[in-house]
Amino acid sequence: MTSELHAAITRILDVKIGPDGFYATPVPGLTLMRSTLGLPPQHMQYRPKICFVTQGAKSILVADRTVIYRAGQTLVVTVEVPVVSQIVEASPDHPFTGATLELDPEIILDVVTRLEPMSHLQGPAGFGLVVDDLDAQMTGSLLRLLDLVRHPQAVDILYPAIMREISYWLLMAPAGRNVARMVLPEGQPLRIAAAIAYMRDHFDRPMSVAELAGRAGMSPSTFHQHFRALTSMSPLQYQKQLRLLEARRLMVTEGVKAGVAALTVGYESVSQFSREYSRMFGAPPRREAQHAKTDPARFAALLDGGSAAIH
Repeated sequence: MTSELHAAITRILDVKIGPDGFYATPVPGLTLMRSTLGLPPQHMQYRPKICFVTQGAKSILVADRTVIYRAGQTLVVTVEVPVVSQIVEASPDHPFTGATLELDPEIILDVVTRLEPMSHLQGPAGFGLVVDDLDAQMTGSLLRLLDLVRHPQAVDILYPAIMREISYWLLMAPAGRNVARMVLPEGQPLRIAAAIAYMRDHFDRPMSVAELAGRAGMSPSTFHQHFRALTSMSPLQYQKQLRLLEARRLMVTEGVKAGVAALTVGYESVSQFSREYSRMFGAPPRREAQHAKTDPARFAALLDGGSAAIH
C-alpha cells in the first residue's frame, strides 16, 4: 500500500510544486515534500508529529543517536527536540518523497481516555522518536487525509474523524505508550513537555536544572534522568541548541549580525558563541551570515518548513 500513498503524494506535488520543494496543504499540520538530491544536514526543531516516507530515506541525529527511516516507514515524534535531519537517499529518477503530519494532542487525549484498559498499549515509554512500518490501517487513514487536499471544503468536517483514526492506530503501534504519555496529565513526558515549552519561550535567559525540575514537579535528579531518556541530551545541552538555532535564523532570515545575534539569544561571550556555533553548524557564524547574503536560496531551503525557527 506504500505505492498507493506514494502515488497520491506525487499527484499532489506534480500540480503544486516543481521537482523539489515543500507544500503546506490546506489540511492542518500536513506538509508534503520531494527532493531529487540528497540535501546537506539541516539543524531544525522537531515538534510532536509523524513523518512518513514513500520513496528514499532520511537520517535524524538527536545528540549522539542516529535514527534512519525509509520508504514504507514512519517516524513518530512525541517530544519537542532539536535534531540534525538529512535526506540520505534521493535521485532525479527516484526522488525522496514523504510527508509530515503534526499530532493533535486534544484528539489523542480524547481517544486515550476512551481506551479500556490502557495496559495493552505497546512499546516502552522512553526515547521520544520511534520508527515503525506503515501498515494497512495507518496507510488507509493517511490516504483519506490526503484526499482532503483535493477537497478543502471538507476539511473542517472530516479532518477530526480521520485524525481520530490516525491517533487510534498510533496508540496501537509500537510508539503507543509514548503517544499516550505525551498527553496524559500524570505522564512524565507531558510534565517534561511543559518544561520544554518554558525553555523554548525563555531560552535567552539563564536557567538551572533545579528550576526546570520544579516546573515539571520532579526532583532535579529524576527530571534530568527522564529528560535525557526522552531527548538523548541534558537540559542545558538542549537550551544551547535552542539558542544556536534561533541565532542562525536571525542571521539568515533577518540579516542580524553575528555579535548581535549572540547577545540576543543569551550569550554573554561572543567568542564562546562563535566556537559553539562552529561546532554545531560546521562554519563560523560570520561566514554563514555572509553566505546567506550571496546565496539566499540555499539558506532558505535549510530553514524551509518552519522547523528551524523557535516560536
